Amino acid sequence: MPLRTWIPVKIVAALLIFAAAQAPAAPYARRLNAAGRNAGELPDGPVEGAWKDVPFERAQGTRAWSFPRDHGQHPRFRLEWWYYTGIVRTQEGRAFGYHVTFFRQGLHPGALHGASAWRTRSVYLAHLALSDLERGTFRYAVRSGRDSLALSGAAPDRHHVWLNGWSVEPVNGDPLAFRLAAQDQAIGLSLILVPSRPPVLHGRLGLDRKGAATGQASWYYSLPRLETAGELRLGAERWKVSGTSWMDHEFGTSQLAADQVGWDWMSLRLDNGMDLMLYRLRKRDGSASPTSGGTLSDAAGPPTRIRLTDHPDEKPQAGEVLATAVPTETWISPKSGARYPLSWALSLPQAGLTLTIRPAALDQEIPAGAGLPFGYWEGAVWVQGHQAGRPLQGEGYLELTGYAGELNSSFR
Repeated sequence: MPLRTWIPVKIVAALLIFAAAQAPAAPYARRLNAAGRNAGELPDGPVEGAWKDVPFERAQGTRAWSFPRDHGQHPRFRLEWWYYTGIVRTQEGRAFGYHVTFFRQGLHPGALHGASAWRTRSVYLAHLALSDLERGTFRYAVRSGRDSLALSGAAPDRHHVWLNGWSVEPVNGDPLAFRLAAQDQAIGLSLILVPSRPPVLHGRLGLDRKGAATGQASWYYSLPRLETAGELRLGAERWKVSGTSWMDHEFGTSQLAADQVGWDWMSLRLDNGMDLMLYRLRKRDGSASPTSGGTLSDAAGPPTRIRLTDHPDEKPQAGEVLATAVPTETWISPKSGARYPLSWALSLPQAGLTLTIRPAALDQEIPAGAGLPFGYWEGAVWVQGHQAGRPLQGEGYLELTGYAGELNSSFR
């Protein structure tokens, strides 16, 4: 999601945590207003003055990463998300795509004053979506809440996030595995995810720049290959499934520059063992921001930074490869009217890669509403291509924002 970029729908992506302050609340918490308080349910009055005046940190400098601690929340930063996508199959080969994202927006990083159980430090938003790739159907659900009364939250030192019954948490007896569980009226899943590779740090040792200004960056890592098994539910139908998933975790405070209006992000697993995360930050004139990029990794060595450019004749700098990403086909949403570029041609000359990305299903859009100020497209994709003349295939997820509404100031 960059955080999502920017996300998070990874952001995302995406994908606005602040929307939780405007969304219809889940069963145990009513509507949050823009100040982050629960109108009519805070006996101690408004939250203004309930904080110590401490600013949020910005992503800059270096970081001493430590896992599983850094799977947890980072409340000193304003924006954070945990993002999970995967393509899983039944024993008979029927394919499904899924994505689950937990977003956190901090209201204030300082310690809370007072003893009220309604004190709120962060608000949360979560998305669940399932794509039936055989039938071409797509269903989704959205929940929101806040961290008062422990109705929503995230542990500071381990992989545990929850929001009104949806959760990701460690599996007892396995220090690496975690369980992802989310049930709504029409859809649900319960999956065990086990990483087969260590975390991949994006950017420079995990610091991923999104703009030229100080702090326009996020701390960002991925678990690109998660062996996955469990159960999916669509209505009354249930399936035992297995496959591979991808996790992004990203946190920062301000990310997008004023001239950046959205992003095109993808996570791809190739059958030659390579994993590719790539994002194109779009400027108002449609061109790619110079901070667009990604990471190419495999099991054999350290990851390679990617710099995405609209100018294929550029020369790469030391320690990087160049990439171009050109949309080749678009789809117009019947719900929002947005025109999404769903098919792409990718070229990474220094890596010998040429790839074609196509959607596994067309309509995988989550429209504006239900707590979301803008819609976005997030869905499963298929990959075909070549590396140094050898054919390859793959699968992954594509996230597209800024086509169905303006992103608001939460990402700035």
